[in-house]
Amino acid sequence: MVVPRILRVRSASPSIDTLHVRLNRGQTPSLFEERADALAHALLAQRVAVVKIKPQVIGLVIERENPFGSDPIPAIDLPHAADEVDLGAIELGDTEYGTAWTQSLLGQHLFVAGATGSGKGSLLWSPLRGMAPLLRDRVVLPDVIDLKEGMETEIGAPLFHRRAIEWADAVSVVESFRDELKARQAVLREQGRRKFTPSVETPLRLLQIDELGMMTSYGPASEVRGVLKLLSEIMTQGRAAGFGVCGYVQEPTKDTVPVRELFTARVCLSVTSQSQVDMVLGDGMRLRGALADEIPLDPAHAGIGFVVEQGSRNPLRVRASFQTDQDIRDLVAFVTSGRPRLHAVA
Repeated sequence: MVVPRILRVRSASPSIDTLHVRLNRGQTPSLFEERADALAHALLAQRVAVVKIKPQVIGLVIERENPFGSDPIPAIDLPHAADEVDLGAIELGDTEYGTAWTQSLLGQHLFVAGATGSGKGSLLWSPLRGMAPLLRDRVVLPDVIDLKEGMETEIGAPLFHRRAIEWADAVSVVESFRDELKARQAVLREQGRRKFTPSVETPLRLLQIDELGMMTSYGPASEVRGVLKLLSEIMTQGRAAGFGVCGYVQEPTKDTVPVRELFTARVCLSVTSQSQVDMVLGDGMRLRGALADEIPLDPAHAGIGFVVEQGSRNPLRVRASFQTDQDIRDLVAFVTSGRPRLHAVA
């Protein structure tokens, strides 16, 4: 009896193995796809995904367990002092290794992709919670665009320097953000500085866009072109001046988000197709274990996704901490205590 030959075994994470297998003549990848569930049971794994590598060679991505359990990760403790916050390592949740998942917001543009119910909202609120003292001191000033009638961000509206929930106001927010960038660049140029240092005078400015596709694809065609031009300008010039964009999207194709390649940090939560994984994280990431399309869309898996480790270029499974309504109210109370209420565009 001739059996398929295992060519390579790799373990990119504590819970995911990848096997390269040479098929026998007459065998096809679909034969293994049809038996993926049986393979998972035989290998004592949660699931097995089959990936085509080249003719007669497939990859078996074996997910052995969910390291996070079914309960959500609670919100991190609020930092109370500015010196407790490192903008180069804002805590967002946990990694599959049980360590803190951190993300730099200095000189970065963050792209978060995930289907409805995948937990994108956790990655809108978690960065704000991690920077709470700097929001209070106005060393960080976030703007937000929430074109889903403001439903996601209403509870935290006082946190934002500007907030738009309608199209015309959203365009105005993007234009103002670009204009502030130009003014900041002029100040830095006059001072002979190539990079900014976060301060009350030169705060870190963040533009969070909930459902980015509504700004980059689904709006009025003539105005979408203008928004794309503004975003391209911000994202190519803003990093050194302290201007960052965080985009949250359900459909991560370049047709929907033409500026996708300008994002420097990416998170792929549960998505609806295999191809979307590599769209978000880069070529070959699904084969290396980023099975984001296999993450169930249920509360027990909300906030779970993948990032790419910058050192190893391996996919790393992460889970964002969950922010309850009370967590957000507590954050608002902390940030707004002892200072005037921030204004909003609505």
